[in-house]
Amino acid sequence: AQGRVELGFSRHSNFNYLEHLYQAGCLKALIPKNYSEVPDVILINTSGGITGGDELQIQANVGEKVNVCLTTQTAERAYKSCQGIGKIEVDLSLENRSKLDWIPQETILFDKSAIKRTIKVDMLEHSHLLMVESIILGRQAMGECVSNNLFLDQWKILRNNKPIYLESLKLSNANELSGFATLGKNKALATILYIAPDSEERLGQMRKLLAETDVLGGASAWDGKLVVRLISECPRFLRLALIKILTQFRERSLPRVWLM
Repeated sequence: AQGRVELGFSRHSNFNYLEHLYQAGCLKALIPKNYSEVPDVILINTSGGITGGDELQIQANVGEKVNVCLTTQTAERAYKSCQGIGKIEVDLSLENRSKLDWIPQETILFDKSAIKRTIKVDMLEHSHLLMVESIILGRQAMGECVSNNLFLDQWKILRNNKPIYLESLKLSNANELSGFATLGKNKALATILYIAPDSEERLGQMRKLLAETDVLGGASAWDGKLVVRLISECPRFLRLALIKILTQFRERSLPRVWLM
């Protein structure tokens, strides 16, 4: 399957507007009415998941002073790959004083899946970025053990054309992460990244929110960014923790697809 979505947003008369939309193949974008000044954009993969040979491309430009939220209709499922690698490319651009919440739902890695994902963000000094990515290792209800898979994940965040955050993750055998120094028995993990002028000031708030959840997590802030890591044995507990943290940190409800 192949899919591409291009989105462009601008602000006029104190309202956020969809200025550009292009969609092709299996990727679609919907903007349901949420009775809020901040539009929720729901990305839909009509192929039902991703497997070897699939290529998905998402591009979004958030104009000056625009505030928008991008999420997915449901969890993305990485299915067994018979041959090749499925590719996901995300390219986000934030202009001056814009705010983007990139909060897709979970990515579930099935056994023998093969996925390569790249996320690139170009932003300015006074723009705000909130990113959330969570990974589930196998289907807990099925007792699935992810022992033969490949997941390559690369993040590159540029602020004023200079790298401010780089991250590279490779999961080639999830069983290798079962040691005490890694994930242990935990099968669900998530990263929250907040880059904004007030990111370091909000570290105390984030640590307080983490202390009120039932999952293991930690937060650090430096050089204009706030990074949070979360792990849990139960994917449901991780999801509930993310809902609570994001709702209070964003000071508004999550898109309804998160609560269904």
